[in-house]
Amino acid sequence: MSSYQTQNAKDSAARTAEHTKNVGAEKAGQAQDRAQDMGQAAKDKANDVGSFTSEKANQAGQATSDAAQTAKDKAVEAKDNTGSFLQQTGDKVMETLTNAKDAVMGNNQ
Repeated sequence: MSSYQTQNAKDSAARTAEHTKNVGAEKAGQAQDRAQDMGQAAKDKANDVGSFTSEKANQAGQATSDAAQTAKDKAVEAKDNTGSFLQQTGDKVMETLTNAKDAVMGNNQ
């Protein structure tokens, strides 16, 4: 092989090596970009899930608060109704006792 052919072979090998290096670098860059995109998509999905979970927790907390307020309101209403019932019962008992006393004492008119 002549020195000219040897030089051409070296040049060809160098070009092939350079081309291979460039293709490898390009593919590595594409893979890195894809990995970054996938990582960002995973972060976005995690943020979405976190936001959804937070929203549902807030809704559950509000529902619990509303239920507690309703229960409190009903308890107050029941207490008021019970007090009114006891007052009416007490008044009836007093009226009955007064009528009975008057009947016994002869104050019935």
